[in-house]
Amino acid sequence: MTLNLSKSVVALGACLSLALLAGCAAPSSGSADTAQAPSAAAPAAVQRQDVAVGLYEIAAASPSALFVAATPSFEKTQGGLLYQVDPATLQVARTLKLDRRAFALGYNRKTGLLYVGNTLDGSLTVVEAASGTVKGVVQVGQPDAKGEAPHTRKVIVDEAGNRIFVTSPEQEGKVWIVDGATGRVTKTFEAVGKWSTGAAYDAAAKRLYVGHGGRNQIVVIDVDAQTIVQRLDVPDGQEHYFINLALDNQGQRIFAADAQQNALLVIDPRNGQVLKRVDTGLGTLDVLFNAARQEVYVTNRGVSREQPVGSGKLTVIDAVTYAVKRTVDLPVHPNSLALSADGQTLYVTVKAPHGDKHPAYRKGALDSVVRIPLGR
Repeated sequence: MTLNLSKSVVALGACLSLALLAGCAAPSSGSADTAQAPSAAAPAAVQRQDVAVGLYEIAAASPSALFVAATPSFEKTQGGLLYQVDPATLQVARTLKLDRRAFALGYNRKTGLLYVGNTLDGSLTVVEAASGTVKGVVQVGQPDAKGEAPHTRKVIVDEAGNRIFVTSPEQEGKVWIVDGATGRVTKTFEAVGKWSTGAAYDAAAKRLYVGHGGRNQIVVIDVDAQTIVQRLDVPDGQEHYFINLALDNQGQRIFAADAQQNALLVIDPRNGQVLKRVDTGLGTLDVLFNAARQEVYVTNRGVSREQPVGSGKLTVIDAVTYAVKRTVDLPVHPNSLALSADGQTLYVTVKAPHGDKHPAYRKGALDSVVRIPLGR
């Protein structure tokens, strides 16, 4: 079924190509200001720490180290930052300056390498997590005659195969496969789907699932054969934009954060059938599946172009019954998610409002990292 995307989806896609995971918000600028306190609705155990301007993705590299990608400015002359954060205290332990703007993160536990997605530069910066040494830059998107490279978006690591999968939210979408040993692009998939953004990897089946908008919202790639083996179109007649994906490999389920429907869709990967829909709020963005607790976590930013002054939250969903177990208000705009190795602690980046028209805007406000103990 061919679906015509609404103007709101077009606007979202165009904005995403610039701002990556932060919806339509650009980085703010300025010096530190008073920290924004957690909402009264958040549990007392929730910790929150203001960190810096322009936070994006977060990765739990080890029990002693979180890494957070940051881009304080979109200007080409400005680079990015990689913060190492103490998982217990949320204090910054180390700051690494990068030549290129930093948005996405992927981590290979076997090699100890971090792959930082330089969205606006169409590249990956490779960093040794233990030492903080920059090992090099992989240019996955080749610049055109004007010097503009296709943007990157999600960075997914295949630890067993030492490969990195990178999506591109271009109009027709791209996916690159990078050899982690050589740093070379071994395959480029063209015309994958409109605004290829979210992705998740089934390591056992060697299948990469890529989410996007338009027709055939999920594309399945056999990464060994380096070919597209399936295109899934959700057969419900509605418009969708799967901005982020998570997988339950054992239960044969795809959890799709649908930025168009503002919901979590649980999808059968064999046929695209929707098993369940859970409304998660305006500006639905990131999704993470916790197999240890059989829970799904979804962030929503609480805003859109049409409704720019809201605030977002985290929704905790029972992965068995699909009931909402609780919500945690995280003003103002919850962004990206990471989970500790034991599945008992959740980390969230939260962005301050960008525009001064938002009632919670404070000049110089910093973006935050939140730690949520999930309980045993």
